[in-house]
Amino acid sequence: MKKIIFILILIIFLSITKTTLSLDKIDLYIKDVIFSKDIIFENDKFEVQISLCITGLENLKDFNTPFIVSIFWDKPSRFTHIESKVIEKIEKECFDIKFLVDLSAKNFISSYLPPSGDRILVVQIDSGHQIKESEEENNILEKKIHIFKLSSKVIKLFINNKIGYLNDKEIELETPPIIIKGRTMVPLRFVVESFGGEVFWNSEDKSIKIKFEDKEIIMSVNSNISYINDKKYTLDVSPTIINGRTVVPIRFIAETLNSYVFWDSKEQKVTIIYEK
Repeated sequence: MKKIIFILILIIFLSITKTTLSLDKIDLYIKDVIFSKDIIFENDKFEVQISLCITGLENLKDFNTPFIVSIFWDKPSRFTHIESKVIEKIEKECFDIKFLVDLSAKNFISSYLPPSGDRILVVQIDSGHQIKESEEENNILEKKIHIFKLSSKVIKLFINNKIGYLNDKEIELETPPIIIKGRTMVPLRFVVESFGGEVFWNSEDKSIKIKFEDKEIIMSVNSNISYINDKKYTLDVSPTIINGRTVVPIRFIAETLNSYVFWDSKEQKVTIIYEK
């Protein structure tokens, strides 16, 4: 609460001070917002890096008006406020500001905010209208973020590696994930059954039936045509059999199972997350 009162006092001060910059071509704007993690759970800590830029000043020393950078959940208000920082001096035309968001602390002002799901992190610049900018619309930026439940099921697989993980438990696969025609292919039965689905194999026509929640998925080996609840879909790469096990395009099967897919090119790792 003390933090909020301080910020409000500073905003009021900025609004009444007479040190308004006379330049009318200044543009102070948010260039980008980057999260330190691609996958965030409801008890995680992650860093928010905000890139700010200012244009229209011949000399940065002319800029001597403090302003506030704040981050909020979903929309700017005192109930959704996370943290604010005061910027008093600018030494470069473009510079970064970092915030650490600790979801495990659960110390946000509004207790009704859900701890997981699709959210928006809002970044806002506030100068108390003391900077006569040419554009003020870019003083606010919204960044979508999905916060996963702790109860989520997480599969981690590595290309050409038979060792995989289900919620950090090591699993030895009968066939490893591979890349075919630029598409990642993963063991079908392992993924489906890990998320609570069922797989039925028809050896006569080499077709596969998958039952998952309210969906019935039909696929066939060496065919790029599939069906979800009788609706036809075309795959980029057909299911195929390797070492006696069927592998399928990961993105199609994961999204069909209402899951999220993340690809790490550096580690050649695919992460699939299912939350119910």
